[in-house]
Amino acid sequence: MEREGTFEGRRVPWQRGAWKWAARAAVSSILLAWIATRVDWKQIGKLALAGRPVWLGLAILFAGLSTPITSVRWRILLAVLELPLSFRQAMALGFVGKFFNAILPGSTSGDFVRIFYATRVFPGKGAMAGFSVLYDRFLEGVVLLVLGSLLAAAFYPELAARAVLRNAALSLFLLTLATLVAIPVLLRGFASGRLRLPSSGKTAARLEKALQEVLSAVQLYRKATRANWIAVGLSVLAHGSSAALLWALMQALRLELPFWLLVTTMVVVNVAVALPVSISGLGIREGALLYLLGSFGVSREEAVAFSLLLFAVGLVWSLVGGIVYLYYRSSPVGAECGRSYNP
Repeated sequence: MEREGTFEGRRVPWQRGAWKWAARAAVSSILLAWIATRVDWKQIGKLALAGRPVWLGLAILFAGLSTPITSVRWRILLAVLELPLSFRQAMALGFVGKFFNAILPGSTSGDFVRIFYATRVFPGKGAMAGFSVLYDRFLEGVVLLVLGSLLAAAFYPELAARAVLRNAALSLFLLTLATLVAIPVLLRGFASGRLRLPSSGKTAARLEKALQEVLSAVQLYRKATRANWIAVGLSVLAHGSSAALLWALMQALRLELPFWLLVTTMVVVNVAVALPVSISGLGIREGALLYLLGSFGVSREEAVAFSLLLFAVGLVWSLVGGIVYLYYRSSPVGAECGRSYNP
């Protein structure tokens, strides 16, 4: 059953790792400084200012569509574990995650903040709730890799004609294959039996309980065929909204390049940006697009302008997430988002 509860005004764990944030901010700064020496920033400014407003508005709209879609997907995956969550709660946590994605290293850091709060929404099933976030993100990532690989395979002759794009496509194929091979291996590992820890004590007992919750969640997801396929379908829809965002930005900047190339390139770029080595992928995204799109005739200025506008469009919704986060803390988490689970 559910009961009304509250969150304490706790600080999320990332605040204890300020030095890591500073190191990754330095990586972004160094990469952007390096790129700055190779482009004409006045030209980039002109390109950005000349962007067609209607298409920029559509880009912002498409960028915001993914959160409602992924919120529905997460609720479905939570329901498999018998963890009830309202759509409003899921949306709030989704926007909070977007906010932290913008200020923390990598593009997946917000998921760990979402895990932090999800464990407090369901204190009796914290490990299960946290694992649902990871599983949700894993499904989305697998679908992205498969779609990107299928698209790259369909247009491989065009990609193979350029060494940079050919190597990027081959790396994508290998990563997708390795991921698909790893899935049954991991499932067999989880299905092998009860997880145990050799040590003793309260900490070990708590950890073992958490591991057993994760094991139970895996078993439930293995049996939830219908929920998994619905989640896959919603992932395709979410990636479709991202593709529409790319199309809108391409039209806004009047870029002359095949749309399939842009989508395939962004799959590779998103994998690189997910690595927690920079702040919100800044520097890595621009550098990757500069070389990948540059090999197809897109100027450096156009590639960097596209990348920065893509970041700016996402930042709009990250700021919305920041407002939600302030509400999240001051309520605390709000009357709706402060509901806890009582097993």
